[in-house]
Amino acid sequence: MYRLLVVDDEAIIADGLYEVLLGVPNLELDVYKAYSGQEAMKLFDKTRFDIVLTDIRMPEMDGLQLLENIRAKWPRCRVIFLTGYHEFSYVYTAIQHECVNYLLKTEGYDKVIQTVAQAVSDMEAEWRAEALLEQAREQSEKAKELLRKDFLYGVLRERIEAGEISGEQFAELGVPLRAEEPVLLLLGRVSGLTDCGTYSSKMKQLYRVRTVARTYIESRAAFVDMVHEQYDLVWLLQPLQGSDDAAEAAQEAWAGLSTFLKGSLELVQAACKESSGAELSLVLDDSPVAWGDAAERFAQLHMLMNYRIGRSHGLLLDKQAARSDRDMDNQKANKLRVRPAVLDLLTEQLEHGRKDDFARTLDESTAALREVDTMHHAGAQELYYSIALLFLSYMNRWQLTEQAAAAIGLHKLMRPAEHESWTNAIGYLGKVGVVLFQLQNQEEERRANAVVATIQKHIQAHLHDPNEISLVRLAELAFFNPSYLSRLFKQVTGINLSEYIAEVRMTRAKRLLEDPNLKIQEVAERLGYGTATNFTRSFRKAMNMTPQDYRASIVNK
Repeated sequence: MYRLLVVDDEAIIADGLYEVLLGVPNLELDVYKAYSGQEAMKLFDKTRFDIVLTDIRMPEMDGLQLLENIRAKWPRCRVIFLTGYHEFSYVYTAIQHECVNYLLKTEGYDKVIQTVAQAVSDMEAEWRAEALLEQAREQSEKAKELLRKDFLYGVLRERIEAGEISGEQFAELGVPLRAEEPVLLLLGRVSGLTDCGTYSSKMKQLYRVRTVARTYIESRAAFVDMVHEQYDLVWLLQPLQGSDDAAEAAQEAWAGLSTFLKGSLELVQAACKESSGAELSLVLDDSPVAWGDAAERFAQLHMLMNYRIGRSHGLLLDKQAARSDRDMDNQKANKLRVRPAVLDLLTEQLEHGRKDDFARTLDESTAALREVDTMHHAGAQELYYSIALLFLSYMNRWQLTEQAAAAIGLHKLMRPAEHESWTNAIGYLGKVGVVLFQLQNQEEERRANAVVATIQKHIQAHLHDPNEISLVRLAELAFFNPSYLSRLFKQVTGINLSEYIAEVRMTRAKRLLEDPNLKIQEVAERLGYGTATNFTRSFRKAMNMTPQDYRASIVNK
């Protein structure tokens, strides 16, 4: 929907143009009017306008002054000047500006509609123009580093599908690694970083560490480095040259890189300590991993960083050296843990109403439960409680507990022992998810209906005041963006907001016309048309008769 503002100090002209443009089909115009340049600028302070149709000769602030003010606020707004024959030399100055056109006042409403339609067409063409595409490409280049980090972090957090990990995707994002070859993971942590200085100083410290590491690593490895969870560092590494030869050559390349890193990382730690006093702890993976399995390996290394290093600083640990019998047991237990990334994904899918994706993720994350025989297994209980707590948090946040209680048997949610088996427990969790999606849909529909009912009530109470029933004003009442309110209203009612206002006006008009003591001008004012002429024009268009004819038809019944 496009917002159009009519500006003319002669009310009869402004009102006439307003009524004509309000009813133009196929253009989806949200039309406003102002009787001076100052009044127009007050509207510009509240919202954006796409097209302004304005008289060029007005007192106090003329059309050219209005144009300058508009350009300062909304440079891409289209301005169409209304002018007379004798004013053409005056308007010539105005049309030197970009996105400016003019109309002679004698050309009639059809020409006005045609010019406005052309302005809309020009805007749509401009959006598709190559210049904008080139600008988007430039912005994409500037954002590439952020996009690259988001993509790779998504891979490590299992938010990126395996099919998206490709050489083409790497090339597009500028990832200096090879998607068809495995990757080696390295995690780092700078001690004491959370306890010192401002956020800016912490980031500078991390940047210094990354710079030091880069100077040692870049001679033998292709890599990407990034900050993880604010203060940890992650490196993704490969040998500089890919190996198209035998598996033996590839194995040698990886072995050489691993040996090089173990030796060089000690120097990185020493250099960080010397240059900035930073104690850097590192965990290096013991072998490269395929991209599709990188998330699982990353989770293991992250646990090792948290639980094996603890409060020790300056450690250099590789995963192989850190293994013990207890670690092997922990790896088995890991199958029954839901990683934070998966819980985040389940929460996101639930919040966004992605029912099918949620069901699939829930089924995959609980599959290991089916292999557990006893309901007292600690790891199985941890997995169950993690998902149950997600559900409980969602219900509390959206106040759905009472509504859900009867449908799901809420007493079972935080008591896994209430289920006969883990298979039954999984089925119960699936049922809870289905019920929450149903309640979510019902609640969204209820809220939408409530908003629309409020808007309809306001329109019916303020038909006499066009400013109170403008799209911008109605959007303010609902605390929505005007475009969103327009779409929501049509989604709920099946008609456009402007069509609803027109229907309410016509319904009210017919009722008022039944009172013979009311003059046509009074009816027009009560309906917000301003003048009897504007009311008659709109009534004839909607009812195929004038208000006087309609009143006469009632009397003759």
